[in-house]
Amino acid sequence: MDRQATSISIVLPVFNEAGNIETTMQETVNFFKQEKFFPEYEIIIVDDGSTDNSPRVLDGLSGKIERLSVVRHAQNRGYGAALVTGIKKARHPWILLMDADGQFKINSILDMIPRMNSCDVLAGYRRKRTDSRIRILLGKTYTYLAFLLFKVKLKDINCGFKLLRKDIIDIDAVSSHGGAFYTDFFIKTQKKGCRIEQVPVEHFPRLKGKQTGASFKVVLAAMIDVFRLFFIDR
Repeated sequence: MDRQATSISIVLPVFNEAGNIETTMQETVNFFKQEKFFPEYEIIIVDDGSTDNSPRVLDGLSGKIERLSVVRHAQNRGYGAALVTGIKKARHPWILLMDADGQFKINSILDMIPRMNSCDVLAGYRRKRTDSRIRILLGKTYTYLAFLLFKVKLKDINCGFKLLRKDIIDIDAVSSHGGAFYTDFFIKTQKKGCRIEQVPVEHFPRLKGKQTGASFKVVLAAMIDVFRLFFIDR
């Protein structure tokens, strides 16, 4: 790719990540200070009703990081809802969606940059997932289910590291604001004929905090949402 500079918005959903978010932010800011491909950038954190010390940590970061903006949900509305809020606020033509728990590193975007001219969505997939066996099994099962129901053929549909053009989708048309957000997103992008390419990204162990994605409540809500999408799609 011709390395013509462009601008980017980084959207990070946060729910009870007080132990991880400061390190993630510092790594992100340091990366963009060194990487000149994105001279204009903004970081948007959406605090999805955190009940730990995350709001206080974010208040401190807001005073230190010039290009950081924090949006807060008064109550926990779900992973997808946080992404929707962040995408709506994003100002730049490219958007990077990245989890804030430290399991992805911002420099994974370097492998995506050469493909930006020829793609609308660069979907990361975890090269080697460093999660519990049950989370890995659930992830593979969910990805296969999305293929069976919607013909969305991705290796890792819910990988939390994706780069996309802002103008490819009407975010208001994405009705799933929970665990099925990415399924709904890719249904819409495929129907529009968007150019999607998958890129392997490194995945690191969670060092602090507790994962909630494999809880019965979250899994059940995601399954209900998937089948709701199926009947809507039909």
